[in-house]
Amino acid sequence: MVSRGGRSKGCSNCRKRRVKCDETRPTCLRCKKRGLDCDGPKNVTWISQNTDFQSESSSEGSVILATPPPQLSFVAFDETICLAYTRKNLLRGGPVELACNTIEVYVGAPDFDDPGIELLRQSLLSLSVTFFGKQHRQNQITRQGYSLYGEVLRQLNTHLALPELQTTDETILTALTCMLLEIFLPTGPKNFFKHHRGLEAIMAMRGPPKDTTGDTSTIFRGLRILSIIGALAESRPSIYARDEWRNAPPPADATEPMIMQHHIFTCLADCTKLMGERDAILNGTAPLWAYEPLLRRVQDALDNLKKVYPLYERFNASQRDPNKTPSPLAEELGVANHVSGTALMLYNTVHICILQVIDSLAPSPQNTALRNKAATTIAKCLELKEHAKREGAHKSNTISFVATNIAWQALGGFDSPEGRRLAKTVSTHLNAVAPLPLGDREAWDNARPEDIRDTFFAKFMKWVPGSTPADKARAVGSLQLPEVINIGYKTTWPVHS
Repeated sequence: MVSRGGRSKGCSNCRKRRVKCDETRPTCLRCKKRGLDCDGPKNVTWISQNTDFQSESSSEGSVILATPPPQLSFVAFDETICLAYTRKNLLRGGPVELACNTIEVYVGAPDFDDPGIELLRQSLLSLSVTFFGKQHRQNQITRQGYSLYGEVLRQLNTHLALPELQTTDETILTALTCMLLEIFLPTGPKNFFKHHRGLEAIMAMRGPPKDTTGDTSTIFRGLRILSIIGALAESRPSIYARDEWRNAPPPADATEPMIMQHHIFTCLADCTKLMGERDAILNGTAPLWAYEPLLRRVQDALDNLKKVYPLYERFNASQRDPNKTPSPLAEELGVANHVSGTALMLYNTVHICILQVIDSLAPSPQNTALRNKAATTIAKCLELKEHAKREGAHKSNTISFVATNIAWQALGGFDSPEGRRLAKTVSTHLNAVAPLPLGDREAWDNARPEDIRDTFFAKFMKWVPGSTPADKARAVGSLQLPEVINIGYKTTWPVHS
């Protein structure tokens, strides 16, 4: 391969400080401003010694997977390559996209000197470098990313001790980026929850959002989803279950599907609070007289969820395309397409969570039947999304993961044919190596739990302590966010005219 000249690199001082160099010759403006000796920008040439990439032989029209070089030195990489790769493959929409846009606008300015934005840039770079290294199996690059992450955590602690930096948008976005790294590239089993609790503490100091437009609205809309899901995972009340946060309005420019999603997540936030109150009764820390009022509040939560269903029906109707014939599975589910299917998954996820609280307080076969019906609907929606993905639709998102996890547990996990069938669907969805033939439905239905429990699906469904103290084995309502699912911040769904 012929060598190719790369971008002009910054001077050594700027590279050591990890700041954007304006690359002015012979002395950059940053060094001139600080009175430093500047050795000027350097030109870097990236030379690949591997002239060919190996690929599997394949028929015409199939995907060819290239094998990357054995090891690439991090020096060969401009940080923008890692950022661009991660932004395309991992970080899309919402507050994350806002963070990327922020550093693009400000960091390149010659007189830029904002510690909050600079730390935000460092956090995004640490996530991007680590993700790039992991995806390409480049250990040196991965170690560099984790090293950057350690420095970001140290600087973040310093910022949190300064009143003027504690609750800024940049600090919140930095903490969010660190939390995302622990979701996708975890450094420890509980570190995601540490960041989650820390981020909620920052949010509590700042107070609920008052703006319904602009950057702050975008940030808190994305945080709302992660906060509620994180609280659900820990079986504790979300900050969004508090009245002043719960009643925060949706964005001023919210479309009908965004409003629908906002209300469904409000119901899910209520559920995190109800779970905590339920646990207090079951473990004996709450008085017995609290039982009946709690049961009434849970029923109210179920009624509130049912009030949202007409919003889903209108959204589903708007998604119908008269020029397309729905698939048999879509017809069975009554959904227009996989986008409507995702909304239906979210609705049924909250339905299951509320039913689980009701059933733990007042068990009945009817609750079990309703829960299994909702879980089966989620499983079929995932199959519909898999079919749509084969036809070029987008990949899974956070809603899909949470819904799948809760449905899988409600169906009995590996111990039921329905749970094993859902595992098969997930294996297809993740392009995983399945322990049984994907096309053999009977094999999946009749498989023993031990046949598949320790394979890819066990890595996908990572369990945390169950939310019902009296029944840890069932792990009711528990979930953990792994590194395999897109965070899915985009909430604007296409609507057919």
